[in-house]
Amino acid sequence: MRKTFITAIVLIATMAHTAAQSISYGQYMEQVLTNNIALTAQRLNIDIATAKTQASKVHNDPTLAITYSNSEEWDKQLGYAIEGELSRTFTFGVRKSGIRVAESEQTETAALLEEYIRNFRADATIAYLEHIKAQMLLDIRTENEEHLQQVAHNDSLRFTKGDIAKSDWQESRLAAGLAHNNRLAAEAEVKSSAIRLGYHMGNLQNAENITGNGTLEINEPVAPMDTYIERAMSNRADLQAALCRVDVAQAMRKFNAAQRRTDLNVKIAAEYNRGAVADGKREPSFTVVKAGVAVPLKFSNLNKGARTADRLIVQQAEQEAEAARLQVESEVMQAYNEYLYAIMQTETFTQRMVQEMNETVNSKRKAYEAGDISFLDYISTQQRRNEMNDEYIDALFEKAVKWVELQRATGCNMQYSAQPINE
Repeated sequence: MRKTFITAIVLIATMAHTAAQSISYGQYMEQVLTNNIALTAQRLNIDIATAKTQASKVHNDPTLAITYSNSEEWDKQLGYAIEGELSRTFTFGVRKSGIRVAESEQTETAALLEEYIRNFRADATIAYLEHIKAQMLLDIRTENEEHLQQVAHNDSLRFTKGDIAKSDWQESRLAAGLAHNNRLAAEAEVKSSAIRLGYHMGNLQNAENITGNGTLEINEPVAPMDTYIERAMSNRADLQAALCRVDVAQAMRKFNAAQRRTDLNVKIAAEYNRGAVADGKREPSFTVVKAGVAVPLKFSNLNKGARTADRLIVQQAEQEAEAARLQVESEVMQAYNEYLYAIMQTETFTQRMVQEMNETVNSKRKAYEAGDISFLDYISTQQRRNEMNDEYIDALFEKAVKWVELQRATGCNMQYSAQPINE
């Protein structure tokens, strides 16, 4: 009996833990930045770029050649030769410029990773906002269902007593059934949005039971547009990546120029010749020492196509960097105006409006139960209240999303210690 009781307690505790995993925005973002697999994979690009930079520092390897030669008539013992040769090609500026290319690409990789993280944080934040919105809509749907279920129950009693017609009772019961279906749909959306949070956190185990504990209220002061543009020019990693691509193009141009320079191949060799046998006597053996240099004649450099291509690639990268500046400024301006518009939308709703609408619904319900108005009048007011609440939540959500998009446009990383969602 005692063992059964303890087992039951453990099961209840486990079910309670599984039922809900409340998580704040700060805890959520900390897990996102730590555990997300896609983000971890992207971070490996830094290690890969570092390894490539290290690999670019190697020198040309020397070449060792061993040659054996002999007459095809082995039985005549005409002698043989063994030659060993060591050679190496020396380039001028190729290794140094190759290192510069690798270092420039490593810097670009770091900028691209920062850009990826910036966008990933913004997407993860919007996913959290979507979950909070889904929870708020579920609360409204649940409250609406409870109200209509109570009305349907009261109408059932009133119909039994003969106070209302059967059609009125059927209408209230139908409305309660529709409200129930709406609540189920809202519950499904909450679970779906929770699963998206689990994906961002890199763990889908019991993800459908995750519960956010924030609101959509954002009260960030709005600075002048020029302030956000200046921040973007300093913070946007994609703009830094575009500038890095100019450095890469210039470094590659120097690398290609270094490869067109004349190489120098230096070789030393020693050849041992074994004397032939003639009239029963072997001729003296001897050793030959060789040393020399080889210089390729690069007539291909007369073709200016490669030089022209390198120059145009640099010019293209510079123009793309300028285009990136204009794009960043454009994105900031759009995000700024959209955020201002979202603020104006939320300002059309006030707490007093919501309170007055709730009081109107309550008074309509009492009037319906008293028989002063029809069920259609009551349910119409109830629907208008629901629509107003939905529009208010949508306005809060859009404002929060536009704030996130403004932070994305300005290049802010939105560290998990920041408060884009009131907790």
